[in-house]
Amino acid sequence: MSSDAEQATAVAVAATEPAAPAVPEPKADNETSAAPATEAAAAGAVPPVVDAGTDVEASPPGRMSKPVIVAAAVAGVVLVALPLAFSGLLGGDQSGEGPEAAGYAKDLPPGGGFVPGLAAPPADKGGVPAGQPGNQLPGQAADGVPAGQAGAPAEPGTAGLPGGPPPAAGGGPAQAPQQHQGQPPAQQPQGPPAPPAARTVTYEGTAGRGCGGGTGFTGYGAYSDGKAGWVNHGNGGCGTSFVSIPMSGDANKDDTSAYGLWTFNTGPVTTGSCAVSVFVPNGDVTEVGGSPSVYRVFDRFAVDKGTPVGTFQIDQVGNRGRWVNVGTFRINGAKLAVQLLNRGRDWSGSSKTYAHHAAATVKANCQA
Repeated sequence: MSSDAEQATAVAVAATEPAAPAVPEPKADNETSAAPATEAAAAGAVPPVVDAGTDVEASPPGRMSKPVIVAAAVAGVVLVALPLAFSGLLGGDQSGEGPEAAGYAKDLPPGGGFVPGLAAPPADKGGVPAGQPGNQLPGQAADGVPAGQAGAPAEPGTAGLPGGPPPAAGGGPAQAPQQHQGQPPAQQPQGPPAPPAARTVTYEGTAGRGCGGGTGFTGYGAYSDGKAGWVNHGNGGCGTSFVSIPMSGDANKDDTSAYGLWTFNTGPVTTGSCAVSVFVPNGDVTEVGGSPSVYRVFDRFAVDKGTPVGTFQIDQVGNRGRWVNVGTFRINGAKLAVQLLNRGRDWSGSSKTYAHHAAATVKANCQA
C-alpha cells in the first residue's frame, strides 16, 4: 500500500500529463538496474513533483525540473498573446481598418508622419494622387510609366542626388560628363613678319648768348659806341640776355659787314626739315625797334658763300616779349644757320632815333 506522498505525486503527474506506457525492449546482459528509469525518461515520463512538506528524492543533475518548464511555457504564451491583444485594442471600431502602413504614425504634426524611403503616401491619406509628378522617390519610376522608360525629366544636380551623375565606383567623386570639342580651326598661313617701324630721328636746340649744346651766337662787325653801337643786355645767360644791333640807316640796304648769326649743329638729323621760332624781348626802339627785322636761313654756317634756303620778317615792335613761329626750312649736312640783317631806318625826319634790332634766342626743332 503506497504512502500519502506517493499518492499525491501520482495524482499530480496524472493531472498534468498522462504517461505513455513503457515498451519493453530487450536488454543487454551488461545493462544495470538503472535501465528502467532511463526508459521511463525516454518515454516522456515527468519527474515527480516535490512537496514542500515531504522528503522526496531530488532530480538528477543536468535535468530541468517540472516547475521551470511550466513557467517557461506560460511566459511564451503571454509574449505571443500580448501583441495580438494590443493590436486589437489599437485597431479602432471601424470594420476593415487595420494598422497603419509602415512609415506612418498617428498624432503627428502636419505632413502625415511620412518617412521618406519606407513607403509612398496613399492617395486617401492626403498624399499626392497616383499618376501625378512628385509621388515617386529618387530612383523610382513614375506611376504609369514602365520601368526603363523616360518619366519626368530629372533636375540637374550633383553626384549622388536626383538629376546628378551616379557616384563613381569605389565611393569616389562622380566623374563630370566629358565634353567633346571639335577640332580647332586650321591656322591660316602667315607671311613674314612686318619690319619694325623706322625710328624717327629728331633734334631740338636753342641758340643765343650763353647757350650751348652744339649751338652758338656770333655778332659780326660788333663795336661799342654808346647807344649808337652794339649794346648787350641781361646777365649773359641763355634766355636772359640779348644784343641790340644798330641799323644801317636804309630800310632796303644792308651793311654786309655787320649782322647777327645763330648756328645749330643738328647732329642726328643730317638731312630733313627744321621748324624755326624766334623770341622777341621787351624794350624800347633803342633796344627792340625792328619794324620790320629781316632774317635769312641757310643750310651751312658760311653764309657769305651760300644761298639762303629761306627768308622771313618779324615786326619786333609789335611782338615784344613773345615767341614767333616763322616756318619750316630744309637742311642738309646737319647744319642750320639763321642770319639777322641790319637793314633799317634809325632816324625820323631830321632827328636820330638810334633804333636797334634785338637779337635774343632762336629755337630749332628738326626731323629727318
